[in-house]
Amino acid sequence: MKKISLLLFILISLSSCTSTQVYTRFKCHICLGKSNGVILLPLGWDAGFSRLSPGEQNQLESQILTILRDQGITNVELYDRLDYELLSAGIKDLNDPAQRAKVNSELGYPYFLGITLGETRDTDGWDYRTAQEVYEMNPPDPDQDISATLRVALIETATGNIVSDNAIVTEINAWGIPDKDGGENYWNFGSVSQAIRKATNKGVGFMVKDCAC
Repeated sequence: MKKISLLLFILISLSSCTSTQVYTRFKCHICLGKSNGVILLPLGWDAGFSRLSPGEQNQLESQILTILRDQGITNVELYDRLDYELLSAGIKDLNDPAQRAKVNSELGYPYFLGITLGETRDTDGWDYRTAQEVYEMNPPDPDQDISATLRVALIETATGNIVSDNAIVTEINAWGIPDKDGGENYWNFGSVSQAIRKATNKGVGFMVKDCAC
């Protein structure tokens, strides 16, 4: 019974110590209709996502496509899954404005969705302060917080212009439990990948609502 109670306490603590904030860099000024096509640019193109394994990147890409579809944007696809269509349209270099414009005019996708991973912070998951340290507050409480910062940008394929740009910061805070000796254990069972997933959910969902017609 004690083990079950401790597990429930941990789960409750984890769920109550996560926060996500959206910081708008460029407010959306287009109408993203439910039939508009959106191509997700591969996460592997961004050096920040090298912190995730290829499998984790693939899972996150699938998560993003699912979020968009759940929000009603059904005409969405990952860039890497359009190899045949891109080749048939003569699109090989997105840095070429003429080729990039064909993504809309010939393939029917007016927008790219680009997601980049910025600063992340991880911890060892556990730290301890003795009774004397707790009493003296020296050293201060350990920094056991976990965080991840994402940038979510919607880009016009015809012009290359950014039409929506938001930064999303997710923090998973640590929590402490005093022990029988008067010391305090500090725990954080979260992970950077967990913070990234939560930031992704919030960021993509916010973008769709901000650009809604």
